[in-house]
Amino acid sequence: MRSRAWTFVLGGLLGGATTHLLDRLFRPPAFAQGHVVDFIDYGGLFVGNVADIVLTVGCAFLLLLSLRDVPLAGVPGKGLPSA
Repeated sequence: MRSRAWTFVLGGLLGGATTHLLDRLFRPPAFAQGHVVDFIDYGGLFVGNVADIVLTVGCAFLLLLSLRDVPLAGVPGKGLPSA
């Protein structure tokens, strides 16, 4: 990937989703029946964790990059570079 912004956004989304998946797989009560640990209270609205923040911000930036037509790789309007 040539776009640093897309690299950070997709890396953050992958990291947030992976941590939630690992919580679900390896936390009690049993394998693949665990619960995601939430420890941040957002003023009584809901409770979340750092992965929730990363996923929310990542989705917002993904939308922003898409609306601004920032290419994943290569030059805008030229498609993907040939291999």
